[in-house]
Amino acid sequence: MIVTMDIVFVYCGVIGSLTIKKDPFCIPYELARLGFNITAVVSNGSIGIPGCDTVAVLRPLDVTLYRKLSLNLLLRLFKIIQISNFLNILRIIRGRNPQVVITYYYPLIIMLLGLYRKFSKNHYKIVCKMDWDGVIRGSAVRRFFYKLVLLLTWSLCDVVIIESYEALKNVVRILPCMVGKVRVIWNGYSDKLLKVPEDITARVRERMVLTVARVEPVKGIHNLILAFAKVVRRYGDWKLVIVGPINNKRYYDCLQKRVKQLKIDDKVVFLGEIPDDELTHIYMKASIFVLPSYVEGFSIARVEALAYGLPIITTATGGSEIVRGVGLIVKPGDIDGLAEALEKLISNDVLRASLSEAALNRAKELTWRKSAERVVEIIKCML
Repeated sequence: MIVTMDIVFVYCGVIGSLTIKKDPFCIPYELARLGFNITAVVSNGSIGIPGCDTVAVLRPLDVTLYRKLSLNLLLRLFKIIQISNFLNILRIIRGRNPQVVITYYYPLIIMLLGLYRKFSKNHYKIVCKMDWDGVIRGSAVRRFFYKLVLLLTWSLCDVVIIESYEALKNVVRILPCMVGKVRVIWNGYSDKLLKVPEDITARVRERMVLTVARVEPVKGIHNLILAFAKVVRRYGDWKLVIVGPINNKRYYDCLQKRVKQLKIDDKVVFLGEIPDDELTHIYMKASIFVLPSYVEGFSIARVEALAYGLPIITTATGGSEIVRGVGLIVKPGDIDGLAEALEKLISNDVLRASLSEAALNRAKELTWRKSAERVVEIIKCML
């Protein structure tokens, strides 16, 4: 039996059509369905989250909105925005008096939340949710300061939620003193939006390799094209379908050029960004799902592919642990490894069928409701 309590959920981004399958929408929605009083504090222009009191008063912390500014001006602007956002959050906290504040990783906001709690009568718990693979990148100076800020902000949090056990391994290595605060909660898929038919295992699949990812270099699509080219000459009735927004036009043009050079332009299809109902049909048609990224926080596309019973080939990035036992994992950038994994699945109908069944069973553990229930367990342990 869950005791009703008030939770303020902070997301300095816009809740819209691109977000409704992801955690900033789905976790507060599922927590509200579980009986909590949720106030979702989000950015201006956001849609309402059903069951939640959605307060759209924040300014988005989105670097793409300020591309023309210099780095120094950008950092100053972000500090001003974070302070402005904190004042709006503070007003809501004082009005709601929540037992828990769940926020994404906004360092200045977390520091201010921690300081306000210390000197006020509001004794809320602070939960930080991080979309992070546990790796600090960049120069030695940048890594030092990032680590320092992590230590300062995490010390003010009661719990830090990360998305994978791969990320946890990295945290153990770089911040061993903070491991006691860290909890792992896998991301999920929206079973309310992506309807998986009961007869999914009986559906006839096309000879299609599918990837769902933003078209940009970090997603490793160029490696997948090269690996597919090695295999498709022996299995000419297969095709590669790439779904996702074209975020980097120059990269997209390079991919198109490479496809023509490899003489597989009749085998590779770019669909761009498509509506969810079309994506559902693509998932049901495909036979293999591949995510060849160099870096991932978790990847909801992997979870969606599991939900549709797709055997998965993925690189060893954040969240790839959910594929163990139900798919194949290769090193990032390993073109030969990708090609070998593709051939292994393309050439073996029995293996694909076996992994498909295993994927469906694994997906049952990966709904947003399951993620929210894990959040509830953490909250109970804190209070």
